[in-house]
Amino acid sequence: MKPKLPVSFFVQVLICAALWGSAFPVIKLSYETLAIEGFGERMVFAGVRFMIAGLLIVPFCRSSIVNTMRSAPKGLLLWVVLGQTVLQYVFFYYALSVSSGTLGALLVGGGSFWWMLLAPFFLKTPMPTRSQWTVIAVCTVGIVIAVWAPGAGSGNVGLGSAAFLLASLAGAWGAIGLKKVSTRHGSRAVTAISLFAGGALLTVLGANGWNGFWSDLGTDAIWIMLYLAFLSATAFTLWNRLIERYSVTVLSAYRFLIPLCGVIESSLLIEDESIGIGIVVGGSLILGSLWAMSRLEARKA
Repeated sequence: MKPKLPVSFFVQVLICAALWGSAFPVIKLSYETLAIEGFGERMVFAGVRFMIAGLLIVPFCRSSIVNTMRSAPKGLLLWVVLGQTVLQYVFFYYALSVSSGTLGALLVGGGSFWWMLLAPFFLKTPMPTRSQWTVIAVCTVGIVIAVWAPGAGSGNVGLGSAAFLLASLAGAWGAIGLKKVSTRHGSRAVTAISLFAGGALLTVLGANGWNGFWSDLGTDAIWIMLYLAFLSATAFTLWNRLIERYSVTVLSAYRFLIPLCGVIESSLLIEDESIGIGIVVGGSLILGSLWAMSRLEARKA
C-alpha cells in the first residue's frame, strides 16, 4: 500500500493557501489606502516587504546564510531569486494595479499547470498523461470564460490576465529552481536569500518611486507591510520546505486551494468588486480542473 501523506502536510498546505489567498485583497486595498501609485512605488512597497520577510526567516535557518551563498551554485540561487521573487511579483503587483483580486486569484492558480508543463524539462519528471492534457485543456477553457465576463471592478482584463499568467509562470519556474538547489542546501536559507535579495532588486527597480513612497509612509503602511512580510516569510518557508520534502507534482495537485481561498477572501474584503458570470462558470472549470489534477496526481503518488 502506498504511504499516505501525513496530516501535517495538509495543515501546512492550508496555512499557505489561506495566507497567500489574503494577499490578493490586502495588496489591492493597500493601493487605495496608502495612495500607492506608479510602477516605482509599487516596486518599493513590494521590495521592502520581501526584505523584511527574508530577515524574519534568518533566525529559523538550519544552515548559515553566508555558507549557503558561498556553497550553493550561483546560477541556481539567481534562478530562484528572479523566478520566485523578482519576476513573479513585478507581474503580480502590476496585474493587481490594473485588474481585480478575484480574477487574479483564479489565474494565479494556473501555476499548477505551469509546473506540470515545465517539470518534465527541468526535473525529468514524466510528461503529462492523456488525462492530464484533457484537464489542462478544460482549465484553459475556464480561463477564457473567466476573462470574458469577470464582473464589475475587473479593470483592464486583458493586461491583468496576461500579467497574472506571467506571474504564475515565473513562480512555477522559480519553484523548480528551488527544488533543484534545496536538495543539498536548506530550503529556509535559500528562501531567506531569495526574499531578501529579490526584495532588494525590486527596490532598485522602483528607484524613481522612493521619494513618493517614503514621504507617504505612515502607521497604516507599516502595519500592512509587516503583515505582508509575515505572510511571505511564513508561507514561503512552509511551502519551500514542502517542495524540499515532496515532489513538485504532488504539491502542484494541492495548489487548487490557493485560488479557492483567494476568490473567497477577495469577494469578502473588496467591496468594489463583484463576481460576474464568467468568474462563476470559468472559475468552476478552473477549480474543478485543479481538483481533478489533484486526484490524478494522488493516484500516481
